[in-house]
Amino acid sequence: MKLTGRIGIIGGTFNPIHLGHLMIAEMAQETYELDRVIFVPAYHPPHKHDDVIDAQYRYEMTAAAVMDNPKFTISDVEFKREGPSYTVDTIKYFRSQYGEDKEYYFIAGTDTIQDLPNWKYIHELLSLCHFIGAVRPDGSAAIEKIIEYFGDLGRERIHLLEVPLMQLSATDLRQRLRTKRSVRYMIPKAVVQYIAQHDIYKK
Repeated sequence: MKLTGRIGIIGGTFNPIHLGHLMIAEMAQETYELDRVIFVPAYHPPHKHDDVIDAQYRYEMTAAAVMDNPKFTISDVEFKREGPSYTVDTIKYFRSQYGEDKEYYFIAGTDTIQDLPNWKYIHELLSLCHFIGAVRPDGSAAIEKIIEYFGDLGRERIHLLEVPLMQLSATDLRQRLRTKRSVRYMIPKAVVQYIAQHDIYKK
């Protein structure tokens, strides 16, 4: 197996994880030749406070979703840290675990990339890792503005990844689950089974 020395990291609430998350991770892995993609569920998401289920449920659902892909793995690093989960601390952890000679790529959607100017320690974070911004076809203008905002650092560290149009929203999926509507082909089968087994997302 060819190793590139590149490690992808995809963080999020994963409340619940769905096929949109997995598709973006798969396309980023293939496009940027990442040796692995590590899914990192947030323990205390600093920007999300409402309607977030127990972290252990979100971790176990994510583990069930990625178990059949040999390029995917999961980390509970943010569960071991007290206080809010900041990406800069997570990247520093992986650099200490896998080595500073590796290249690290944080995979995120357009909304996340647009919010980067508001992130804590963002200039330090951009010096430690690359960002892959997943955009719908012809939707790159928003990310290009952010790249220009950061100047040379943005042009070097923020990259575009065009992905097919897949309008899946975790908020909408939670509502479908609560109203007992189908989520087939939207959430991995193993995750749907986990949700039913643990009686999650009730009214």
